[in-house]
Amino acid sequence: MRKLSHLPALLVAGTMFATLGGAAVQAAENVEDLVAGAREEGNLVVLLLQPTKPESRELLIDAFKDKYDLDINIEWAPMHPTTLMSRLAAESPSGRFSADVGQGSVDDLWPSVQAGYVANVDWAGLFADNLRGIAAATGGVPPEMKNSVLAMYDLVYGLIWNPDFVDEADLPQKVADMADPKWQGKLALNAFHIAPVDYLNYEIGHDATVEIVEGLLNNNPVLKDGSGAVGAAVSAGEAAIGTGMAYATDLAIDRGEPLRFRPFTDYTPVLGMKVFVPEYAPNPNAARLFAAWFVTEGMSMVGEEEHLGQLTNPDSAVGADLNRRIGEVGSHMVSVSSAAQFDELTATRKVIDEMIAGH
Repeated sequence: MRKLSHLPALLVAGTMFATLGGAAVQAAENVEDLVAGAREEGNLVVLLLQPTKPESRELLIDAFKDKYDLDINIEWAPMHPTTLMSRLAAESPSGRFSADVGQGSVDDLWPSVQAGYVANVDWAGLFADNLRGIAAATGGVPPEMKNSVLAMYDLVYGLIWNPDFVDEADLPQKVADMADPKWQGKLALNAFHIAPVDYLNYEIGHDATVEIVEGLLNNNPVLKDGSGAVGAAVSAGEAAIGTGMAYATDLAIDRGEPLRFRPFTDYTPVLGMKVFVPEYAPNPNAARLFAAWFVTEGMSMVGEEEHLGQLTNPDSAVGADLNRRIGEVGSHMVSVSSAAQFDELTATRKVIDEMIAGH
């Protein structure tokens, strides 16, 4: 009997641990054997935060079971990626974990990949004949993360504004244009490292990134805790413009809020949200099946409704629209290309945080 749970997956962890006995469970090496292994396991624990609607999760569970003719119990207990990363680091050293499929941003997942807490899977080779788009789903990561994570959706950042307070023709074009004195006190930014401006470090380096941030801070911006809070501030008229995410703006528009989004003409920071299978997942066969299916066929089913785009998925309508909009303004997409850049970003963020504290 299928169960859809919104309780923390820790509630089901006790039975999982009991069946594991602390030993790692091995996954099959072809789709047919994965299906057979999933039937034998009989369970799957999913911690994905999206889709956010319970009915969408129900739809996905049913479609996944139909795809592979499975009659297994699926617990879907949404968990914020930040909390999940802490859980992964805390539990994995014991050689076991309490869930099967999770999500996290590419930069947050890197330490767990390094530590061996994320399963290494030849995703493209395993599912090439079974799932269209699986090869593309393995991209968007540094070479050091190959075969570890799969593309769930892309957080595409740009300019947001309130059309009740500013005309589109008067908006900044480039990222650095937000430092124009005319935006003094009218600009909202993310207090966490001035993200996504910090991600420009991947493309233009430390000095140029810090220079842009300094110009923005000189405009006495309204600082908010997180991109979501920045969007809320602009929507409420606390600021006229800010930086934000395409998908969050689309959701705000659905709610009737006065908020708009467009890419900057020079750089478009892109942060990949990834799906992963823990190395010590209690149900590794079902986990691999679901993860690969979800990022391909599953996301194609629910991505448009939730405004979640995969820039490399040929079946992602939202991703195709985002690619079009970015291309129309000639913007260059910025994302991580090597693991060394994670350390470089950390160093730049430290300087940015000191700058924020000094304002």
